[in-house]
Amino acid sequence: MKLIQLINLFKGETKVSSFEILKAISLIEGKEISYYLQDCELEISEETFIKIKKYYLDNYPLEYLTNKVNFLGLDFFVNENVLIPRIETEDLVLIALELIKTKQISNIADIGTGSGVIAITIKKKLPYVNVWATDVSLEALEISKLNANKLGVFIDFRHGAFLEPLLEDLSKIELIISNPPYVESFYIDKSHQLQYEPRIALDGGKDGLNFFRKLTMYSEYLKDKRLLLETNEFNTNQACEILSKIGKTKIIQDSFGKNRFILVSNLD
Repeated sequence: MKLIQLINLFKGETKVSSFEILKAISLIEGKEISYYLQDCELEISEETFIKIKKYYLDNYPLEYLTNKVNFLGLDFFVNENVLIPRIETEDLVLIALELIKTKQISNIADIGTGSGVIAITIKKKLPYVNVWATDVSLEALEISKLNANKLGVFIDFRHGAFLEPLLEDLSKIELIISNPPYVESFYIDKSHQLQYEPRIALDGGKDGLNFFRKLTMYSEYLKDKRLLLETNEFNTNQACEILSKIGKTKIIQDSFGKNRFILVSNLD
């Protein structure tokens, strides 16, 4: 199929602009958009056509089609085994970096690492920090290990849920960071945007707070640590109430001015 035919087909079906379609094609094929602007009679492969169709008609994430996402200037491999990192999690990492530098923290852990963006970015930006990262999904850990190797950093990856894989080293760890499952189950069920992402990385139960409740089971291990956690703007107060069993809580806003993060600490 020729480029102009593909553009006209999807413009008619989706009401998307020609430029947006060209941009999607360029990302999928890994070429500059100027390449396509030179010749509208270019032949487009069947593989690209299928991916464009999947993207526009099935709402399939572009990041999974390209197996690539940029996170704070670093390129990460992603697929359906890991959550697609959002800009809010970039804010989480920026807050963590400042906290690590300000409080002179040397040992951190990332719980539910997924593609590894939090752990790897912190290690890349602050190489002197020792970083542990855990995930309950072996498939996700394979992706995070691949990304760590690609970006040339060492992370101590562990398989398991919550703090279980870290108990023997927990005395060393000063800061625990997590972008946990915090989406309400009913929202996932009705969402077209989230249907292709791993439910285990999203589903926080009926009210989105299950992770925070389970985390309090480890309260005795966490009294002398800082925790920096991501959640959504609708349940920060409830999450704080739950996490107050561990320590004093503070709500931090994201770059959009929404209550998004919770710092838990008895040290400040």
